[in-house]
Amino acid sequence: MEATDEVFVSYHQMLVAEPGAEPPGSVPNGLTASVPGAAMIRTGVHTGFVEVTVRLAAEAPDHVDGWEEAAEADLVTSTGAIYLMGVAEGTSSTTLTPQGPGHYRMRVHARGRASGSGEVYLIVVWPIELGADAVARYRPEPLPRSEIREWARKRGLPLSERGRIAGGPDLRGEGPAR
Repeated sequence: MEATDEVFVSYHQMLVAEPGAEPPGSVPNGLTASVPGAAMIRTGVHTGFVEVTVRLAAEAPDHVDGWEEAAEADLVTSTGAIYLMGVAEGTSSTTLTPQGPGHYRMRVHARGRASGSGEVYLIVVWPIELGADAVARYRPEPLPRSEIREWARKRGLPLSERGRIAGGPDLRGEGPAR
């Protein structure tokens, strides 16, 4: 499924979120970041309309040429109702998570952010298969950085990953307990 619409953005952002979900506080890679239930997309336009095409895919798509920027983020939903919305506007009528609660991946493509005119986005969302026993888990508040670093250090993982939000969900069940 694919649909194109104009989205009203404000404060340089639009959201992909469950109604009432709090978006991430920052976007380290400059384009998109997520927390359970919500993702933020940074726009070049402070306030106004941008053209957005949403494409729902069954599996990870090939990369699309012709875009100035692209970044990916996880979408974790416990309700299965994640929508595209402006910060001060209502939600779109199309859910981006049609297969219900679970774990999805979102790739955001952008063109025209630097010029501030003719800004266009392509958002591609697909479900991620995590295994038969996989469940989405939600932490209402991020873990302290010291716990995250200790958990990563014990597993020999990098202490920082570009585009990954510290304190996000651990869907493998190996994260530090709260």
